[in-house]
Amino acid sequence: MGLKRVRKFAVWGAMLLLVGSSALAEQERFPYSKMSNSCAPWDGPAIDISLSAVPLKCGKGDAAELRVYFWKELPLHEGQVFHLDAKSDWGGASYCIGGDQPCERATAGAIHIERYDREKGAEGTYELVFPKLGKLSGTFHAQWCHERIFCG
Repeated sequence: MGLKRVRKFAVWGAMLLLVGSSALAEQERFPYSKMSNSCAPWDGPAIDISLSAVPLKCGKGDAAELRVYFWKELPLHEGQVFHLDAKSDWGGASYCIGGDQPCERATAGAIHIERYDREKGAEGTYELVFPKLGKLSGTFHAQWCHERIFCG
């Protein structure tokens, strides 16, 4: 194989590696997640899935960067897909830079609950669109935080 051909393969290999690692970085933007009971705006039951670039603990005080909240279509179950648009009323998703306010609310996208266990947690995928931030997509493996929540 000629030197020119070896260089060509090396360049293509480097480009594929760069594209692959870029896709992996997008998938792993929020490697830490948890889920817990919460309250809907009208003080009814809800479920939150919190995703973060830093480890999360159960309890108050964590600063999750991405939150997905479910107010309707509960209880969650495997195979459930939530589509997000201007007419959605099942909940929503918000992104807070570094967990700080103000947060930006997603205007489009979908959340797919692939696996769900009321005692252990949920696994799934998300693809969300934010007006300023743009598109976020990835996977989550959220463990249940069993906390008592009182709404009202």
